[in-house]
Amino acid sequence: AASSVAVAAQAKRVGVYVMLPLWTVADDGTLNSDTDNWLAGIKDTGADGFMVDVWWGLTEKTPEVYDFTPYVQLVNKTEALGLKVQMVASFHQCGGNVGDDCSIPLPEFVKSNKGIWYTDEQGHENVEYVSLWADDVKLNDGRTPLQMYRQWFQALNATFASSLGRTIVELQVGLGPCGELRYPSYYAANGWSYPSYYA
Repeated sequence: AASSVAVAAQAKRVGVYVMLPLWTVADDGTLNSDTDNWLAGIKDTGADGFMVDVWWGLTEKTPEVYDFTPYVQLVNKTEALGLKVQMVASFHQCGGNVGDDCSIPLPEFVKSNKGIWYTDEQGHENVEYVSLWADDVKLNDGRTPLQMYRQWFQALNATFASSLGRTIVELQVGLGPCGELRYPSYYAANGWSYPSYYA
């Protein structure tokens, strides 16, 4: 009876994943030098794996040229340790929000566009994420944001095809400023502070 209880408990078990730092991959495309220590620590704790942001601003610096090299290195290290990965497709910038301890901008070819950003009633633009209302607007390089996202995911799929569903067990999509599906009406860089109203 005790063994059947243990089997039932194992079947209902919830995986434990640790979030890696936002700056796991540096702006120059290298893995943080502490990565091996972090992964060994995660393995030692008995956690199932980790979650990592895969930044658009680091993986497509030039239109339609994709470089997932540091993330491939990370997945290879993960496989060697028998850990699992939850990837977050981060189409927003890092920096300027609560908890942001680094700066990872959007690709420059995206940032150079006008009129595609969330804008408040005073005309302040929030350039940390392309507005959802601009999904079908052709940008300077001739693609719409939706086409850009689709091509990025195709490149991700081609790069990690052998790991998807095995080592990479989840893919989340960050939508909106700070990766959250919200209108950025409380954007601190434009003057908002808690508690207050800021449209």
